[in-house]
Amino acid sequence: MKKILVVASSYYCMRIFLLPHLRHLVEKGWTVHVSSANDGEAVPYAHKQIDIPICRSPFRCDNLKAVKVLAKHIENERYDIVHCHTPIGAMVARLAARKARRSLGTKVIYTTHGLHFYKDAPLKNWLLYYTAEKALSPLTDAIITINEEDRSQAARYFPSIKQQFKISGIGYDAERFKRLDLSRRDELRREYGYDANDFICVYLARFCDGKNHQFLLSNMPATIARIPNVKYIFLGEGETIEKCQKLASAVGVQDKVRFEGFKTDITDCLAIADVGISSSEVEGLGMGLIEEMYAKLPVLASDVRGHRELIEDGKNGLLYPLGDVQRYISQLELLYNDPQLRKRLGEYASQNIDCYRVENVIKEMDAIYDLI
Repeated sequence: MKKILVVASSYYCMRIFLLPHLRHLVEKGWTVHVSSANDGEAVPYAHKQIDIPICRSPFRCDNLKAVKVLAKHIENERYDIVHCHTPIGAMVARLAARKARRSLGTKVIYTTHGLHFYKDAPLKNWLLYYTAEKALSPLTDAIITINEEDRSQAARYFPSIKQQFKISGIGYDAERFKRLDLSRRDELRREYGYDANDFICVYLARFCDGKNHQFLLSNMPATIARIPNVKYIFLGEGETIEKCQKLASAVGVQDKVRFEGFKTDITDCLAIADVGISSSEVEGLGMGLIEEMYAKLPVLASDVRGHRELIEDGKNGLLYPLGDVQRYISQLELLYNDPQLRKRLGEYASQNIDCYRVENVIKEMDAIYDLI
């Protein structure tokens, strides 16, 4: 029976993105352990949780303690594979698995959900994250990327990692929501307190600085001046949510915005929406957009790595330059005024998104595990 340890900077990451993968491994007969900082909630399907004092900041001494704690577990458990995700989770795991790689033949796989040193990234990202990733690359048996820019960066900067793969993201789980009969849209809107003529935009993303919710909120008065009945629904939770709620009140748009938090079933919210939006400054691929596209929503997103991987501008969605307020508003107004354009973009997107289904990504991962 094969044994795998999955490491990330948070159990939240595993519960949001990796559950179908963990379930699949268990169903195949693997022993599955997971490791991160204890947040009080269990990770389904895992046979064992190994709590370590890992921190998202690379400068915290707790991460060194996490390396020591995890190293003992890796040596004792004799894993076939240590599969790490997220920059800090991958740093801790790769340092902790050094001895096991040499003495036990444990293989270390790193899935990057978006390298932090990307085109046009701040210099500090290159100084910190590139330097760290370069130093850790000799401790990595395989690297998995989820967009073309990262695949190219990995091939260029990490030649010591002999096995390099690109997969179709983490995979969207169609069981999480269903495509609702749109004939019920007006009825469902009334149930949620919206008018039939409201122009509803949904943003599906964790609240953190990189997702850039502040851009949408601070510029919402200008958006309302052009589209008076516009409404925003934010789906997600995270460290910047309170700051964004205060910003909504400060600019006087609190009655135009709903903060719905994290939902396991997003069927209704996507069904009542007209457009899926994103203002993210950096993306590995953009799982929220993928789910919106599956639900036949036209999408309007910032022109950044990851989004460009998904969207062919004008064909299955629209892009606008990051931070360009006027372009964002004009593109949103275009969608508002043209229901046929919205329908065409949404239909095309939903017909060409199957490669990102979690079932297909799991097949890609199975092939990688077989090669390692």
